[in-house]
Amino acid sequence: MSNPYDTKGQESFWKRAVAAHAADDICPLPAKRFALDTRDAIATAGSCFAQNVAKFLKERGAVRFLETEPIGPDQPSFSALYGNIYTARQLVQLAKEAMGERDPADIVWRRPDGAFVDALRPTVFAHGFPDAASVLAARKRHLEAVRMLLSQCTVFVFTLGLTETWYSAHDGTVYPVAPGVAAEPPQRNDFEFRNFTYDEVVGDLRRFVALMRRVNEPARILLTISPVPLVATYTDEHVLVATTHSKAILRAAASALAAENLNVYYFPAYEIITGNFNRGRYFGENLRTITPEGVAHVMRVFEAAYGLDKAPAPSRPASPLFSDTDETVICDEEEIVKSLGF
Repeated sequence: MSNPYDTKGQESFWKRAVAAHAADDICPLPAKRFALDTRDAIATAGSCFAQNVAKFLKERGAVRFLETEPIGPDQPSFSALYGNIYTARQLVQLAKEAMGERDPADIVWRRPDGAFVDALRPTVFAHGFPDAASVLAARKRHLEAVRMLLSQCTVFVFTLGLTETWYSAHDGTVYPVAPGVAAEPPQRNDFEFRNFTYDEVVGDLRRFVALMRRVNEPARILLTISPVPLVATYTDEHVLVATTHSKAILRAAASALAAENLNVYYFPAYEIITGNFNRGRYFGENLRTITPEGVAHVMRVFEAAYGLDKAPAPSRPASPLFSDTDETVICDEEEIVKSLGF
């Protein structure tokens, strides 16, 4: 009887695809992928790690990185100034709000220094706003930019980061950070903690895919998982266990969406950074931030997967590669430990 694995290529075997190679040479190309070209307009969103993808695409210049909202020199790289979008629920709610189908009740919060912030993107504007009216005016402009982004992109890259979130018991709005971490809401007792299940994450991703199909049917959605561990957990589990729980749910959900949708894809940035083949060298000393070497490996595989390795080199030298230690990369989660003094 013949061995059914005789028909499989070398990438199917651990010894040949991983153990036999130096860490830098491992290239886990996804089986389901597409080619990018100069006609594509790529938008990115998601957790802190998504900012690295955005910076790379802007530097590379082989495709158009879509920016629909002005980005200042001291602001992080986003396609629109939404800040970190950690959960699929937060993404769905932003898309609905941009389409005029949702109106969150409580988004103007106040910082200890007296400045006002947009609670759905609390760290994007370092100086905050002088009053609530300014917050709401800026958000109106922001939603117009998001609406334009969703309708104009040919590829939407979303990096899933967390399952844990805080939400308003009043209207269900989820926030990137808990009340009291970066700013205070008017009524703090209206908020509750939630840890989304696999079914909830899959359901939210399905809702986002349906929303995208309504405004931009041919757009391709590329899902990635942030390899950055949780900075803190509000569950009773050890933070290491909570991190594994969260990432496992997000990883499985991403595969489920890619399997059931023709225009949804998964890219293995998570596996490249966390894989044991690199022996932990893609994490900094705090075992959380991603090293420039790790980011570079992810982007080499990204180029190979989507045909950008065949594109001409940029006309000007690229700036040094970046990681989550880059000062222009914001991470709302970090505010949790900053406010506690460690």
